[in-house]
Amino acid sequence: MTAREFLNRPFILNNKINDKKIKLGFYRELSCSPSSPGFEEHFSSNRNTKAPFVRYLEKIDDLEREIAEDYRMLEEMKTEVDNAIDVVEDPMEQMILRYRYLEFLSMPEISVRMHYSLRWTKKLHRRALDSFERGHP
Repeated sequence: MTAREFLNRPFILNNKINDKKIKLGFYRELSCSPSSPGFEEHFSSNRNTKAPFVRYLEKIDDLEREIAEDYRMLEEMKTEVDNAIDVVEDPMEQMILRYRYLEFLSMPEISVRMHYSLRWTKKLHRRALDSFERGHP
């Protein structure tokens, strides 16, 4: 695993959480909307007695549990990455790594926050990754 892959793990998990939140919103909309009646004849030996929205409520409950577990894992990952960043000696390099991989800021946002040009910020980021890899072979 490269340094960038190790540092990007929280970002990837955060994106998965956001995708699950979008899915949760769809399930909530479906659970509140009325289902259409079926006018065709059904010949079924066992009749489904559950209301259609109950299935979505069960999915909502399961997805909320998954999201809560993912948030717990995200906090553990962030703590692990934060502790790994402490090995880098230069405080500016530590700051840029924390902005990028713990706060999920883009390079332009980091350059504004650090009051550097975008070009210098990218150069500092490359240097920080090299320092991180030297500290974590």
